[in-house]
Amino acid sequence: MANKDKKAANSGIKTSRRNKAIVTALVAVFALIIAGYFVYISGLLPKVMTGVKVTKTVDGVTSTVDNVSVARTNYHYYQVLNTYMGYGIISSSADIDSVYDTTTGKTYREMILDQAAEEIMNISLVNEDAAAHDYASHSGASRYATMSLASAEQTAELYGFSSLEQYLQALYGRGMSTRVYRTAVEEQTLTQEYENYVRQFYFTVSEEELDAAFEANPTVYQRVDFNYYYFPGETDEEGNYDLSAALDKAQAVADGAVDSDSFAALVIEQIGQDAADLAGFSDDYNPTKAEGYSSASAENLSVEISEFLFDDETAPGDTMTSETELGVYVVMFGDRYTNDEARVSYRTLTIYNDVYDKGDYTDESLAAGLVETVERANSIVAAPMDSRAFADSVKKNSDSLSEIITGGYSDGVAPSRFESTEDSPLSDRETTLGNWLFDSSRVHGDTLVLPSDDSSYVTIYYFEDNVPEWMYTARTQLITGMVNSWSNDLKSDNPSYAIAYDLIRKLSY
Repeated sequence: MANKDKKAANSGIKTSRRNKAIVTALVAVFALIIAGYFVYISGLLPKVMTGVKVTKTVDGVTSTVDNVSVARTNYHYYQVLNTYMGYGIISSSADIDSVYDTTTGKTYREMILDQAAEEIMNISLVNEDAAAHDYASHSGASRYATMSLASAEQTAELYGFSSLEQYLQALYGRGMSTRVYRTAVEEQTLTQEYENYVRQFYFTVSEEELDAAFEANPTVYQRVDFNYYYFPGETDEEGNYDLSAALDKAQAVADGAVDSDSFAALVIEQIGQDAADLAGFSDDYNPTKAEGYSSASAENLSVEISEFLFDDETAPGDTMTSETELGVYVVMFGDRYTNDEARVSYRTLTIYNDVYDKGDYTDESLAAGLVETVERANSIVAAPMDSRAFADSVKKNSDSLSEIITGGYSDGVAPSRFESTEDSPLSDRETTLGNWLFDSSRVHGDTLVLPSDDSSYVTIYYFEDNVPEWMYTARTQLITGMVNSWSNDLKSDNPSYAIAYDLIRKLSY
């Protein structure tokens, strides 16, 4: 009896232990489920798991440049996706995981991730170079990110989201947070800033170099005026184009034309008045006129035509015909010249009138706010500044996001930008600006403070230079070549990237 009681007691103990173990296991399972749920809803995995890894190889040794989280990768992914949808490359109804390239088997998602990874790699390389050149003191990326977050918060409130985090996750997926967003925006902005900075300040071209570039290839900087018309061929019964009639018409114009007016008259004679009316011919308009063409623009007609127009032996009034597969051009040369029209470059710094931004203002309060804004603008330019100092001031003071990235730089602006027409009359402000920019007494470093017509903002204009169009073109081309070489040098250490396609897809929830 005692043994039975002992066995029963031992059995009870074992059962109790087994039940306790089961309960403990169930508690652990539930704890894991709950922990997993909170990990899921918090988006922790997309924040910590690597989506794109950027590496470079120097002397056979591979090192990591950057490990970019899935959440940060998604920021660039959705930017590329929205761009592709905006241009109609991908339909909004497309299955993102369907195959778009049957050769490689890649899906649309993978194709977009490839492009996003290219952008991420470029950001990593450029920002590494920016750090090596101590660019941080000139950067406005942090301020840009702060302003972007403020704008996003206003948008989130406008669309009824309960928080900015919720809005960002709706845009970029689970795992996106204000912190991740800020990091991604700041890195991207720094890249764009630094690329602009390199173009504007690291590479310069002297007048001697510009003259040498012109002498080496004057055709690049020359422009031509001419007349031309295209006579299409006729289709025969077999569907082939017959150019004989078109060639006869073109040759008739080429043989008889002596100036622009006679060229137009002969074209009308060949095509008939009804067709001429449809083509826009009138006493006030001659559609055969082409003015200010570069050699590259002329090549859009044909290489043969471009060579004719830019041949030193071609004289005013000379004509030629040029056959294509579908028709015949007739061309009469007018003039060849170097374009000396002025091109100005300048910087802007825009400050918003806080009274206007807040709304619910009176005419008096708006005017008072404008006075304060103008005073602030004048204080910024109270002391003379060189270009770099003004660009730094733009990054510290401008309320315009685009100005922060570019340092407020605008270049190659022509006088025609400030020509008032009946269809597009200039405001007094625009007239004042145009007169100031193209005033012959203007010198580098001059500034002008101009309020907007509606008193909502004030812009400081900082004058850079005024050069002939050919010189501006030469400078742009030479500097672009230098920037391209610099960009290629950044890739000299064999950079590459690896994309965790499946992980990104699984964590995009």
